[in-house]
Amino acid sequence: MTKHSFGGHWTELKLKILKNYLGFYTSALKNQPFKLLYIDAFAGTGERQQIIPEAPILKEEAYEETLAGSARIALEIDPPFFEYHFIEQNSKRFERLKSIAAEYEDRRCYFYNGDANEELRYIINKHIRTGSRAVLFLDPYGLSVDWETLKFINETGVIDVWYLFPLSGFIRQAAIKFDDIEPYKIEALNRLLGTTDWKEVFYSDEYKPQQADLFSAPAERTERTATPVEFENYVKKRLDSVFNYVHEPVGLPKTGAQLYSLFLCVSNPNRKAIDLAKRVARDIIRNS
Repeated sequence: MTKHSFGGHWTELKLKILKNYLGFYTSALKNQPFKLLYIDAFAGTGERQQIIPEAPILKEEAYEETLAGSARIALEIDPPFFEYHFIEQNSKRFERLKSIAAEYEDRRCYFYNGDANEELRYIINKHIRTGSRAVLFLDPYGLSVDWETLKFINETGVIDVWYLFPLSGFIRQAAIKFDDIEPYKIEALNRLLGTTDWKEVFYSDEYKPQQADLFSAPAERTERTATPVEFENYVKKRLDSVFNYVHEPVGLPKTGAQLYSLFLCVSNPNRKAIDLAKRVARDIIRNS
């Protein structure tokens, strides 16, 4: 059996927030004439394995525990979604995902073994129609989500997106000195953020040409000094430039070095829909 081990203690918080939002979503809209879709762009196997460390005082040995991942959590939501769309590029995880979904015979599931950016466009073009509403979970492997994909999602006007942004990956690729960033990493950041202005924002003195007169050498280049909070604020502003509403992020993990920022991004332009998503997300996050 293909196993999928990932995350840390913050993973349960992330999945708890998602589960609570999905439960609210299908309950709130169950009497509305909408076809509700759940889309998981990096679904994995549908479950995850976690090693529980030994506890010598209690004479307990370490053991492996299997927990529900985002796909299984979504399949167990009641009332259910009208359709489930699962994307997973890894072939072994993809096969395991299908076998888990097969346990839920009354769920209408579609599976896509390919690149999430490409498959999301296909799903939106084929399945998002007038009268559809959807929740999309973006929990990418690394810097996998292209900015153009986010713009395409927002254009639907009917998708709520929970996006686990890889904040530490962003910071790690943006080296302290701009000259240390390899060209392929620059291109990856450009695709991730949909702009090149991160260079000026985080390397304002370093990226711009230095002025010098005939009698002085060019000024010393400065190093990037932005904090993780400043990086996160920048990402929030970028998302605000695309979506009609973006909730304040949840930093994960909540203690220690922050690795991720969990954002709720709403494409629906309707003020009532935005206010409802805002209020519900605030309550779910506060109580998680």
